[in-house]
Amino acid sequence: MVIGDKLPWGFIFKLHAPWMGATTAVALAAWALTRLIELKLPFTPVPFQIAGVALAIFLGFRNNSAYDRWWEGRKLWGGIVNASRTFTRQVTTLIHAPEKEQGEFHKRIVYRHLAWLQALKQALRSEAVGDLSKLLEKDELEQVAREKNVAAFLLQRAGKDLAEAQRRGWLTEKGLEMLDRTLTELTSLQGGCERIKSTPIPTAYRVFTHRFTRFYITALPLGLVEHIELATIPVLIALSLAFLVLETLGRLLEDPFTLTPNGLALNAITRTIEVNVRQQLGEVDIPPFLTPELRGNFQVLL
Repeated sequence: MVIGDKLPWGFIFKLHAPWMGATTAVALAAWALTRLIELKLPFTPVPFQIAGVALAIFLGFRNNSAYDRWWEGRKLWGGIVNASRTFTRQVTTLIHAPEKEQGEFHKRIVYRHLAWLQALKQALRSEAVGDLSKLLEKDELEQVAREKNVAAFLLQRAGKDLAEAQRRGWLTEKGLEMLDRTLTELTSLQGGCERIKSTPIPTAYRVFTHRFTRFYITALPLGLVEHIELATIPVLIALSLAFLVLETLGRLLEDPFTLTPNGLALNAITRTIEVNVRQQLGEVDIPPFLTPELRGNFQVLL
């Protein structure tokens, strides 16, 4: 996620340079035909004005939908931050195991929750499950290797541990009910993230905006060159960049969990949760919060 007010203009121009170059070539060719060969082009700006308004409305609708997905993803992960703190607080204050076992039992449950965070983040980013050996016990690592949905499996194991604590008398029935509600909330938050990931914006919207935008900016010089001649080129570059950036922005925001500069900073969010919950366990040897990385002249938080 890009931090601050600076935009990666160099990356933006590089990304759209091929199409902007193509439209500029069309503008030069149209100018040459009308001035050097004195060919009369049968186009006026009116159809392009109407089409431009329609395209802008369509891009606006598509980008609003994409931003809604991005913002919903952020709200879901904000809920995960709060629910993680609540879950750790409940584990450390409601479960009263024998003194020799309590610290290790609390740590096992909370560290499994950190493994859940990592598994969920990696699944949303379409990455393979990373090394969880520092967070899970050996028998769980063996089971994780066989699971298709590792995050769901880890929530299931947490529920079994809590039920076992209640059976042993370490957790009251009321306490189990409270912790189970938090696990249910975490399950719902995971399901919301998976829904965004598995349900993209309909193909028709993506394909139409992508192709029509490029067709429009390529044909636009034909309607302008008769009226503003070589001034068509700077006007075209500005309009092309605006439409291309809007169309690209919609595609980038559509999936909020990617590692692109516009994706959510899931690494930073999960690190924040890790620091918070390990402090709640009373640990002091904890990693620092993640800070933005400088890329060119802009900062990115992943």
